Amino acid sequence: MIRAFMVTLLLVLVIMLALDFAWLSLTAESLYRPNMAGLMRAKPDLVPAAAFYGLYGVSLTWLVLFPVLFGGRGRPSLIDLSIKSALFGLAAYGTYDLTALAVIRDWPLRLSLIDMAWGMVITLTTALLTAGVLKLLKLRL
Repeated sequence: MIRAFMVTLLLVLVIMLALDFAWLSLTAESLYRPNMAGLMRAKPDLVPAAAFYGLYGVSLTWLVLFPVLFGGRGRPSLIDLSIKSALFGLAAYGTYDLTALAVIRDWPLRLSLIDMAWGMVITLTTALLTAGVLKLLKLRL
């Protein structure tokens, strides 16, 4: 069971990092930098970034993927996985974005809505791709 968890977590981290790298490479200069004014660093601080991805990956694996894929309730449901992972992404990214709207003067609503949608998309896509790779690897309990 520990092996299955670790393989799942590793896949989540690799997939999410690849997706987020692609997203940020395409949108950082055109979407985030203009909307975040002087708040954005020239280069990201990698220590809190690594902490975020680690915490997010462990949480997504433990709270969503592992129960759905390895919960022992018969065949895993992709619909269940899709709903739970999309809601997880919305809640996590929404926590940041709605807090920013509440406490940062002139924080753009448009940026929060786009970022929350991205949270749903990246989390859903990460979960489904992870499930697909696990199926290819035939990793079952």
